[in-house]
Formats: sequence, C-alpha cells, structure tokens
Amino acid sequence: MKKILGLLSVLVLGVVLIACKSETGTKGESTIKVYTRDTTSGTREAFFSGIGFDAATGENTPLVTGYVEVDGNGTMISSLKNDVNGIGYISLSGLAESGLTGLKFENVDPTEANVLSGDYGLKRPFMYMTRETYASADEEALMEAFLAFLGTKEGIAAIQSEGGIVQSSATDPSWDSIKANYPVTAKDNSAITLKFGGSTSVEKVSKALTTAFAPLAGNVKVEHSHTGSGDAWKRTQGTEKDGANAIHMGFLSRDIKSTETHAANTSGRICYDAVVVVVNKENKLVTNLTALQIKGIYDGTFKIWNDVK
Repeated sequence: MKKILGLLSVLVLGVVLIACKSETGTKGESTIKVYTRDTTSGTREAFFSGIGFDAATGENTPLVTGYVEVDGNGTMISSLKNDVNGIGYISLSGLAESGLTGLKFENVDPTEANVLSGDYGLKRPFMYMTRETYASADEEALMEAFLAFLGTKEGIAAIQSEGGIVQSSATDPSWDSIKANYPVTAKDNSAITLKFGGSTSVEKVSKALTTAFAPLAGNVKVEHSHTGSGDAWKRTQGTEKDGANAIHMGFLSRDIKSTETHAANTSGRICYDAVVVVVNKENKLVTNLTALQIKGIYDGTFKIWNDVK
C-alpha cells in the first residue's frame, strides 16, 4: 500500500510540475506593460493620433502609470521580445524581422496592400526636408539629382526593398532616361559628402536610396546620422543648420509641423509606412485591437489582458 501511495504521489507531483511548466506566456489576469516611443518620435505622433489620443502625442502625463519610454524602433523591439506582457508599436517596415506579433487594427491586417488601399488606418507619411542653401553648386546639383532619383524605377525599388510603401507604375522613368538632365552626376564626386539624418524609422529606406544613388552620381560619398524626426528640420533649416550637426537632407516619419517653417520646394513625401501595434510572440490572447481599446490600454482604463480579450 505504501508503495502504491508513493507511486501515486510521484504521479500527482509529475502532473502538477507538467501543468506548471506549460503555464508560460501571457495570462488573462496579467498586468499589461505599456511601452512608448519618446516625445520627439514621428512614430509616436502617428500612433497616438491614429488611435485618437492626441493628448499623448508630445506629452507623457496622460499615459498610464508605469509606462516605459524607449528611444527607437530597435529598443522597442528588444524590450518587447523580453516582456511577455508588453505592448508597443513599431514601423511596419520593421515587423517582418522583429520577432514580434503584429496585431490587426480595427480588424484590418497591417499589410502594404491595405495601406495603399486606405483600409488600414494607422499609416503615416515618410517625408523629407532639404537645405535651402548649400556650401557649393555641386552639392546643390547633386541633391536635385537625388530628389529626381526618388521617382525613378531604381529609386522606387530601393524604397520598396526596405518596406517603404509607394505605388509603382509602368510609366515610372528609369535613371538612364533622365540622368542627362543632371550633368553633375557624370563628374567624379568622390570628394563630396552628402549628409542625411532625421527619423530612425526612415533610416533603412534612406540608406537603401543613397546606396543605390551614389555609384550613379560619380561615387559621391554619403553619411547617415539619424537622431529622430524632430531633428530633420533643426539640422536642415532650423537651429542647427549651420553647426556641426548640419545635414543636407532630413527625414521625418510624420507630417511636417506648422512650426517647422521652411523654404518652398524643400520638402515632400517619399512614401508611406504603417504603424503596427505589437506584442510578444508568447502572447496568444489578442490578435486584433480597436482604437478605443488601444487608447484604453495607454491611458490606464484597461489594465489586464482580460479587459481587451
């Protein structure tokens, strides 16, 4: 009898241990951990505007107690990969390689097709701003050539290669068909350095574009220093345009603000991106959230996963 009871005890203990081991990941009663980008982030502005929480676009006070502020897409991704109860938001262009689960927004999948059709609501523009004045005529001419390159088959392919969402057409010109309009590109420009910066969300698209453009433009050198959308204006036409941080083109992952005054014909849109609400891969409780639910999570109305299941 003692042997039987001992065996039963071992079996029961084994079942308990197995059950405990299987109970991993997010549970309905777990507290949701909120992650957000910093207040200068274009991704943040697009996200909070898109869910109807404008009060939080540039101010942390309205956010739930205990939120975590991170300084870029990369930090957001790494934070959520290490937090089964975390929720945050990233650029759609970074979703595939993030290792995170992207949620539907208002029952619509975050895909390029749904962004272009207008069905997916959390989208934002990738904008650029250039300098008004340049150190040399060749620098200015090269930037004019680069802007033209954005609309070529090669430029569009570079944008799309890094997840930028832009509608291509059979009528898009090739670089060969327009390069004669930009004779500066036929020179040896290896002694000239063009500097790019601004949004971290646009960094991959920006680097893809300049990598494709440089050998077509006399091997002009390029440098990238991406420090956030808020610095695009500062470093091209704002307070830092003439200092050590000055750049030739700055990128923004949002619309240009009315306070970011700039000269005519020095800004425009490159493409669209989407903001995706993301959770840890272990989170099997949510696949879709509405704008109201997301706002409720970020303002503290909904505190546990059962509140939004």
